[in-house]
Amino acid sequence: MPTVADLPEPPGLPVLGHGPALARGGTMHRTLYRWRKQFGSTYRVRLGPASAVVTSATDVIDMVLRERPGTFRRAGYLSDVIDELGGHGLFNAEGDDWRRLRRSAVPGLSVASLRDAFATMVRSTGRLRDQWKTGRPDERVEVLDDLMRYTLEVIGSLTLGHDLDAVRRPQEDGLHQRLPLIASTVVRRMYSPLPYWRLFRLPADRRTDSALAEAGELIAERYADARQRMSASEAPTCYLDSLVKDSLDGGEPLMERDAVGAVVNMLVAGEDNTAAQVAWAMYHLASYPEVQAKVRAKTADVLGDQPFPADAASLARLSYVEAVAKETTRVSPPSPYIIMEAAEDTAVPHGTESLRVDAGTVLILLLDDGTEPGQFRPERHLPGAAPVPASRQFGGGPRLCPGRNLALIESMLLIAMVCHNFTIELDTSRGPVGERVTLSVFPTNLGVRLRPHRS
Repeated sequence: MPTVADLPEPPGLPVLGHGPALARGGTMHRTLYRWRKQFGSTYRVRLGPASAVVTSATDVIDMVLRERPGTFRRAGYLSDVIDELGGHGLFNAEGDDWRRLRRSAVPGLSVASLRDAFATMVRSTGRLRDQWKTGRPDERVEVLDDLMRYTLEVIGSLTLGHDLDAVRRPQEDGLHQRLPLIASTVVRRMYSPLPYWRLFRLPADRRTDSALAEAGELIAERYADARQRMSASEAPTCYLDSLVKDSLDGGEPLMERDAVGAVVNMLVAGEDNTAAQVAWAMYHLASYPEVQAKVRAKTADVLGDQPFPADAASLARLSYVEAVAKETTRVSPPSPYIIMEAAEDTAVPHGTESLRVDAGTVLILLLDDGTEPGQFRPERHLPGAAPVPASRQFGGGPRLCPGRNLALIESMLLIAMVCHNFTIELDTSRGPVGERVTLSVFPTNLGVRLRPHRS
């Protein structure tokens, strides 16, 4: 049986291996795609002294996702970084710990729960529309910054029942200005060659500690309020309420520190991807005016004089908007890879053979489907079109992300709102749009002009 050592690998450096090449430019996925063309769907890279398997083979990816959280788990270094920040929760838990957390977490992220929370997302969508309408038609809008505040506001409301009011206060001081420090610290520590923060704190680390303390105070306050309301048999209105109710109804005990960790975990996991996806959608809509015009025609038919979908029924009728969201994910996946780790000695498919993978081996799963990467064509996702490979952006198998419905609703709301109210034009006065990888793939230097066409 072949082993990881038998796989082909790109030329690398002594001792350092392929780490410098992967870190260069902040676009690790592009380097991995380029090497895939040279070395096939499954090859290896060296990360210091250890080897990692890189694969886009669907049978391997399906097996790894299916056999979580037993045979495979999220790479330990990422989980450790999140845990050290006090953010232990569903996103990075494994094994029995994950099963326990999922039982109590899923009710708060179910389709029924999100239907009840639709008004919260509509409120934030209206605020963003109003914010964009105050600008001049020829003014450059840094939409990613605005979208990050939008997703933070939504996830804050849905997890805590607390309005951060981030969209309307882009320049004002507040917790909404400091919470993004947590995710940026996760990324910085993920890619640090040494865990320096265990020995000393840089200024950025001290700022993050302060943000975590401030967030912890708010979560503790909301936790105490949730316990009081759930003890009085009130219905849950947010994720934290659902966790508390499950605990009071005989589920796993939920202490204050557990509540803080679960909410911080959700804030880290729930902010970036949707903002990145909608930013890329706006880039593609501006690059393909005919697609933008078609979205506008569809929203006009469904919404009429409404500025955006005000109820779930209206949103459900916008199938072409959903197709744009799915095509954006296919062409510009916010999560182009998942980094996993074998929890035990095992074997994965490898052509007509099996590949032996030892416990502790890192596997980098490339999630793009590889079909027509440069063509943005939402019609491929409409009923009656040829089947499109299933997206793995939200994982699969037992660990299918429970937040996938939230991400789709937010994306559709925003795409419908912006096309129904504005014409999107790219502003390339500062150069072309690029990309960078953190917890998601974000567009860089993305500026647009939003020209209102509705009162």
